[in-house]
Amino acid sequence: MLNNLTIFFVGLFAVLSVGVGIFSFWRNPKSLTVLLWFLMSLAVGLWSFGLLLLLLSGKEDEVILYSKILHIGASFIPIFFCHFVLNFLLQDQNKKTFLVIGYLFAIIFSLFSILGNFIVSGASPKVGFNLWLDAGSLYWLFILYFSFFTLSSVYFLINGYKHNGGVRRRKIFYILIAAIIGFGGGMTNLLPQTIGVYPFGNFFAWLYPLLITYGIFIDEIKIKIRF
Repeated sequence: MLNNLTIFFVGLFAVLSVGVGIFSFWRNPKSLTVLLWFLMSLAVGLWSFGLLLLLLSGKEDEVILYSKILHIGASFIPIFFCHFVLNFLLQDQNKKTFLVIGYLFAIIFSLFSILGNFIVSGASPKVGFNLWLDAGSLYWLFILYFSFFTLSSVYFLINGYKHNGGVRRRKIFYILIAAIIGFGGGMTNLLPQTIGVYPFGNFFAWLYPLLITYGIFIDEIKIKIRF
């Protein structure tokens, strides 16, 4: 029963992530901020659809393959989000070196994810799942990279919230809440293969793409509701 709920919410998360990314890009394809959000949505979509296929599969070789694929998406999620946040806050030009380093790590970890067993070393039963990935020798470095750029993004958002007002402050608020919910929920998927805890965060992570999309277009949405 618990696993069926996880499958449902992961599938919902996957559809919403890709859907709102496409919607946002359709609404404003010329905006770099929206383009970064679109790329972030595609990375989340690759991760979540990979996780969904993993959960639906009962074969060890398939679970290993899907685990490697989803980690390619996961490698780019934190840096795409960080770039999106910095661009939204008009700070990306001041942190070019920081972003370049992040993209280099994303490329390196995406290659390590698909080549060899550095990130995914196998698959075995874990915390109620018939098969779940086994962490490779560099998995803790991957977690460190993921956590660092995620927490950096949250820090930038909190700082931006303090120094802005009006509609922009409300936009930042929704993006910040979305980041806490989305990354807080999504990162629980790192727990079964590291400390043996069930990934309960999948039950609410699906709210994340909706809140960020609302944060991006809050002024337009309010105008439509008002009139």
